[in-house]
Amino acid sequence: MRLGRHHAWGAALIALFVLPVLRPEGWRTVEEPAGAFFAWSAGLPGLSTGPVPPAEGGEGASARTQALEAALARLWERHLSLQQRVAELGGLEAALQQSELDRLPRARLARVLRAHDPWPVRRSILIDRGRADGVEVGQPVVSGEVLLGRVRIAREHNAVVQLVTDPRARLEVFVRTADGRLLRGYARRRGTREGRDRLEVDFVHVPAGSEPVAVGAPVFTSNFDAQVPAHLLVGVVDEVLDPDLDRMPTLGVRPALDLDQATEVLVLLTQGAR
Repeated sequence: MRLGRHHAWGAALIALFVLPVLRPEGWRTVEEPAGAFFAWSAGLPGLSTGPVPPAEGGEGASARTQALEAALARLWERHLSLQQRVAELGGLEAALQQSELDRLPRARLARVLRAHDPWPVRRSILIDRGRADGVEVGQPVVSGEVLLGRVRIAREHNAVVQLVTDPRARLEVFVRTADGRLLRGYARRRGTREGRDRLEVDFVHVPAGSEPVAVGAPVFTSNFDAQVPAHLLVGVVDEVLDPDLDRMPTLGVRPALDLDQATEVLVLLTQGAR
C-alpha cells in the first residue's frame, strides 16, 4: 500500500524526534555539512544574528571615524567627477565625429578658477591652463559637446575664455530645419531674459521648398573657422521672429552652456600645439 503525502511528512517528523534518542552522539555525515553551512551563513552581514561588537571608545576612535568619513566623501566626489567627465568626453566624441575631421584635435583638461567676469558688461571665465600647456588665443573651450567660448587672453599659466554670450563675440553657426537641412547664420548676444543670457541668430535664409526653422531646433558651430570644429552645440531655438519676412527669420536662442555645473572644461588645442 502506497503512503500518502501526509503519511510521508508524519514519518519525517517522527524520524527527527527518534534519531537523537537512538544515537545521542549524532550523525557526522549529516550534521557536519549542515553545521558548516550555517556557520558560513552566520558570517554574512545581512544574515548574522550575533551580537554586534562594541565600538572602540575614546576620542581617538571618534577622530579615526571622522577621518574615514571625510576620506569616503572625497572618494565619492572624485567618483562622481570622473563619471561626469566620461559622459562629457562621450558627447564631445560624438559631436566631433560629425565634423568628419581628418584627425581629432587634442583636448587639454582645465579647471575653472573663476566662473563669472567681475565686469557686468563682459562674459568670460578664467581657467588654470595657459601658454605653458599649449593654450593659444582663439582655441575653442567646450564642456562636453557644448561650445562655451574661445580663448581671448593666454597667459603663461592661466587664460581668459570669452564666452559665446559676450557682447563682443560673433559666431557663424548652422541651424537645423525640421527636414534636416543646415542653414547658415550668425549668432551674437541679444541681452538677458529672466536673468539668463540670450543669443540671436540673424541672416538665416530658408530656401523655397524647405521646412521652416521651428522652436526647439538645435544651433551648432559651422565649418567656417579652422580652429572651431563644426557641430559643437551652441544652443536651442526658443523663439522665431518674422518667419515670413523674405524667408529670413530672426531666431532667439537659449544658450546651452551651464556655468553653474562646469567646474572643469576642455580646451581643444590647435594642431601641432604641445
